[in-house]
Amino acid sequence: MKYLGLAAALLLCTATIAQSKKFNFKLGSEYELPRKSDDLSFFGNDRDGIINLSLKKDELNIVRFDPKSLTQTSEKRIELPEATKNFNSETVTEFNNKDYYWIHSDWDKESKVEALYFDKLDIVAGKLTSTNNKMFETSRLTGDYVSSGFYQVKVENKYKFNYDADHKKLLVSYRLWPEEKNDKKNYDRIGLQVFDDNMKKLWGGEFTMPYTEAIMDNSDFSIDGNGNAYMLAKVYDSEKRREKDKETGRPGYHFEVLKFVKGSNKIITAVVNLDDYFIHETSLIENFNHEMIIACTYSKKSTGTGTDGIFLAALDQNNKVIKYKNGYYEFPLADLQKFESARTRRKMEKKDDYEAPNLVVRNIIVESDGAVLMVMEEYYKVVYRTYDRNTTTTNTTFYYEDIIAGRVSASGQFEWLRKIPKKQKGSTTSYSSQINYNLPGTMGFKLISDASGYYFLYLDNKKNIDIQEDEVPKYHVDGAGGQVVVSKLDRAGVITNKEILFDTREEDVMVFPAKFTQINGNQFIGRAKVKRNRFQPLLITVN
Repeated sequence: MKYLGLAAALLLCTATIAQSKKFNFKLGSEYELPRKSDDLSFFGNDRDGIINLSLKKDELNIVRFDPKSLTQTSEKRIELPEATKNFNSETVTEFNNKDYYWIHSDWDKESKVEALYFDKLDIVAGKLTSTNNKMFETSRLTGDYVSSGFYQVKVENKYKFNYDADHKKLLVSYRLWPEEKNDKKNYDRIGLQVFDDNMKKLWGGEFTMPYTEAIMDNSDFSIDGNGNAYMLAKVYDSEKRREKDKETGRPGYHFEVLKFVKGSNKIITAVVNLDDYFIHETSLIENFNHEMIIACTYSKKSTGTGTDGIFLAALDQNNKVIKYKNGYYEFPLADLQKFESARTRRKMEKKDDYEAPNLVVRNIIVESDGAVLMVMEEYYKVVYRTYDRNTTTTNTTFYYEDIIAGRVSASGQFEWLRKIPKKQKGSTTSYSSQINYNLPGTMGFKLISDASGYYFLYLDNKKNIDIQEDEVPKYHVDGAGGQVVVSKLDRAGVITNKEILFDTREEDVMVFPAKFTQINGNQFIGRAKVKRNRFQPLLITVN
């Protein structure tokens, strides 16, 4: 069978990698998910086991694997008689790398009640030990409309889940259905519910925002180790929602950090001073000193998709926002010019205030010493439509290109900016009667961080392995095979050459690097897809 060829390739790869003492791979038992089931989650740890959850109507399927050998040890199907038409899986969360909870929701259309529940998972036994524990209930919520079948849609992503730096507190946030349809009249109502690592509710509340929906956009949520909840919001100067003030030329908006504490209905607000810059991507995260760090990309221009650099700020103990160290860190042009064509490099040099285009923040790591690493990816999509009689077909090509990583030291110095070259693309086709819902497939990357540095795992074109800084990378096409590679950055920003972990082009398999998860300090679990519903566990060990 074809998947045996992959196993042989992995064994050869393991022998080669063992010489460098960095990466080892192990491939586990092939298994099959029930037809027409939703693949929910693949997770676990090196002590208790690895589990795959899938859901088919009112039946939960649990497949368990031994964490050492990756052989399948059990498969159980659990009936869920309480699963209604509006039953929906939300996420699997874990605490202390031993307590696992499956969180699911339900919507009672008649009573207009939304409810969130958790079931506790015993991954050693491969079963549910406690079911339908109600976390809270509320009124109708907003979310994303996604396709659930031909001419059918449903609302998903009603809830957001955030954790503190120690991963011992969970914040569940949501947006209630608007009271007014007019954005100029409606004030968002945001729900915040806080739980500890035993899923015990610590506090919760629903808050009316201080600005109308026409003026205020919710950007990000976070939580600290004391159980305080936070929201980062973009606030426009007027209902005209102008990015740039015509008279002053400065931003026509500002950002605010909203803080919510147990036992109080008062919202504590702190203004983020933007100076004359324009903020694009925003994140709010707690560091190990329990400060709230605001990490953003910024531009000197109000239009376009370009990025000049990184902006960092912190919320201090007095609930004031201060610049984190130097605040603004501009990208060096010399680093952005690498892996571009000669023509593009010349254009970059001639252009005043060149900005890196289409950057999306993928990872923010706050180190234990206070250093901050921000990892971005050049991501964009091209949409075009074709018309045939009464049918409109939408074709979308998604591009996941260069990785840009920047590190600011604990002392506030911009230590380095590095570009890791890659070009990945994939297409989808949808009809006007359906909703286009993109999944990254084999594209994107997984960041693995340890004391020695940062490892980037992704699929690439074999021709890019020995790429030089004056060359442009070749495309990897989603679903067309490819090489699983790793690129490393050490703490000093030194890049090692790309290393092929294995080649899937000759095999009937797909690997999804971006979906690997960490199961202990140096091991990461993912899957190889053999065919439609057939998978194999894939374990990466960093030595």
